[in-house]
Amino acid sequence: MRTYLTLVVIIIDTIVIGSIVALAGIFDRGGRVYDVGARLWARAVRVCAGIKVDIKGLEHLDKSKSYIFMSNHQSHLDAVAWTPNLPFRIRFFAKKELTYVPIFGQAIYMSRHIIIDRKNIESAKKSIEKAKELIRKYKLSVLVFPEGTRSTTGKLGEFKKGGFVLALETGIPIVPMAVQGSFELLPPHSLKIKPGLIHLNVGEPISMSGFTMDTKEALIEKVRNAIETLGSYF
Repeated sequence: MRTYLTLVVIIIDTIVIGSIVALAGIFDRGGRVYDVGARLWARAVRVCAGIKVDIKGLEHLDKSKSYIFMSNHQSHLDAVAWTPNLPFRIRFFAKKELTYVPIFGQAIYMSRHIIIDRKNIESAKKSIEKAKELIRKYKLSVLVFPEGTRSTTGKLGEFKKGGFVLALETGIPIVPMAVQGSFELLPPHSLKIKPGLIHLNVGEPISMSGFTMDTKEALIEKVRNAIETLGSYF
């Protein structure tokens, strides 16, 4: 019963808040309406689903700065857990295919998320360039799931490089983070959401000083090891 109610809330929330965000984006170029709407959407889903969140490590962050947050990706609940709990103006890397979803797609496009066409390298490069401009102009931070998709095993998968390229080209620090518990609450290939607790652990920012495109693999390995270490604390 709870699952069905949560799905209904998700649909209604997406239609109402998504429509407001999409329309507001015509005038609200910085996406301030989205910032509020996304948090309301996520909190409503969490309350309805009976999900609580415990977060640690926010003391490592300076709220006046921009960051590129990188987290493991266990389920669709990860964004619902992170979004209301990071006190920053967060945007995501979003697959181009998501923009085709009615209302939701228009909302993410109009709120200045980073739209990536994985099948077109030149288009992906242009998306990175646009992201750099938006981050500087609107003081945004970016939340990246470097695995690119949800884990089917609960284990950390291979990392894609887009977020690391953005960090190196902007000099913005990467914040490694770990989520635990969402895999069990919403397993792969299931729509049944279980009530429970999701743990979030925020690590110390990793400076881009000393890293270049030539040492990108070393940076990826450092971030990966940090995420694995943060996840082992649960």
